[in-house]
Amino acid sequence: MRRASILALVAISMGGCVARDFATNNRADVILRMNTIEGQGGKAGGAGDTGQQLLSDVVDCSTKAEDGTPICSEFNDNALMTLEVTAKNPTATLTNFEDVVLTTYTVNYLRADGRNVEGVDVPFSISGNITSIITVGGTSTIPIIVVRHQAKVEPPLRDFQVGGTSVLLTVSAKISVYGRTTSGKEVSATGYLEIVFANFGDAA
Repeated sequence: MRRASILALVAISMGGCVARDFATNNRADVILRMNTIEGQGGKAGGAGDTGQQLLSDVVDCSTKAEDGTPICSEFNDNALMTLEVTAKNPTATLTNFEDVVLTTYTVNYLRADGRNVEGVDVPFSISGNITSIITVGGTSTIPIIVVRHQAKVEPPLRDFQVGGTSVLLTVSAKISVYGRTTSGKEVSATGYLEIVFANFGDAA
């Protein structure tokens, strides 16, 4: 009975010492954090408006031929991520062995109604490479492609182009960034960007 009581007390005391998730989700001494994400729509002649919500034009027909006929094109959309590397222990003195080298990112598109079949309900997920270093205590703004050209000529987005049957699609883009410290310990960060897909009127 005495041994059972001691074990119970040990279990209770250990339960009060559970580490927070951010301190245990990787073996590194630092945290890679995504502070902000801003979308930047693509368009003829350069980048479109930047904001917390991305308005993605599925086809741009603002360019005209000499006879006035619209010339329609698809443009990729970008996102600007502000990333930060902070120490798990704010009192620790860290070296450049804990600087983070970013390597890859992924984008997955999610609908609020749970209909998330790629190529049917939402665009196919994408991945890409990044080559950038963020020092401990530093921040960096990294541009990535968040919607590729080819996604706009594949279902479901091609149904929003001229003569299509769809009008509007709103998704949440889950953006995950991966890297490792100079000492080789893996880190990652995730953020979300709302995207509204539509043909925004220049094809008329």
